[in-house]
Amino acid sequence: MTTLSEISKHLGLSMATVSRALNGYPEVNEKTRKRVIEAAAELGYKPNSVAQKLATGKSKMVGIMLQSPDELVCAPTFLKELSYISNNLGLRGYDLLINSSLQGDNLQALTNFVSKSAIDGMIIKAPLVNDERIKYLAEKGIPFVVHGHDMSDLDYAYYDIDNASISEKAVNLLYQLGHTKIAFLSTDEKLAFAKARNDSFNNKIQQLGLDPQECEIFHCPPSVKDGHELSLEILRDDQRPTAYICSSSKVAYGLYMAANELGVEIGSDISVIAHDDGITHFETREFNPPMTVTCSPLTDSSEPIADAITKLISGVSPSELKTVSPVDLIVRESTGKPKA
Repeated sequence: MTTLSEISKHLGLSMATVSRALNGYPEVNEKTRKRVIEAAAELGYKPNSVAQKLATGKSKMVGIMLQSPDELVCAPTFLKELSYISNNLGLRGYDLLINSSLQGDNLQALTNFVSKSAIDGMIIKAPLVNDERIKYLAEKGIPFVVHGHDMSDLDYAYYDIDNASISEKAVNLLYQLGHTKIAFLSTDEKLAFAKARNDSFNNKIQQLGLDPQECEIFHCPPSVKDGHELSLEILRDDQRPTAYICSSSKVAYGLYMAANELGVEIGSDISVIAHDDGITHFETREFNPPMTVTCSPLTDSSEPIADAITKLISGVSPSELKTVSPVDLIVRESTGKPKA
């Protein structure tokens, strides 16, 4: 088994520096910390959790709360994300403890989890607007990182994507192509990311001087079935929009199904854009036609989240651990100029 001493000799660093780097101490600079973590992975280093707990008084466990158990059963990409987070925490000497909300009571599930588990920190996913879980953890002084951002004034660590730019990029492209009737197939506005995208959509429509009556936001759960049912209803209208922005590739797939059933040609009769989280079984470049997307793979969040929570536990200020990742726009054949 590889030891700290062997990593130290391999890198030409002191054992103290290697140990501090692996445990996320802020006095170790980012370049050195990354070298140590990469070397530990390469050499197969496994930290002794019992010795670490005796030395530090910490459990070396980080908790994560899922929205529901379905995330583990029905979505392989979420499982891959958890695997990546677990691996990245493991390289830093931490184990991941997973729990999920039941019957929609996120706060009660969290308080029960925290009270029963010997954890050093928490990861929260998919925050609501002004999420009560965030307030609870902040009041309790428990180190936590949020995958997302609830737009409250609280000072906390988070990793998020630039949700406002998702709507801005999509509307800009459609407007440049000549579309003035744009529908946004969004999801529950209680979710912070949905609220940010919806607000950005409305602001961009107003900026461009488009008629808000002809640029409507529709709401549906992020599923193929719900996207299909909503799209059938919209596409059957003689005054339907010429362009559609979908909150997810699942909703967009449902729209593609509806368009095919009604003989509506995507890329010609209507234009379609969706946000692509890199869902494994929804390869948007394989859609027919290949779909224009804003793109930010879900698994890109794993290393920054693991890095942030371990730094918080070691004493780094939350104000230094706020990340907003940019979003790419990939133009494909599902978008074109509107028919005259």
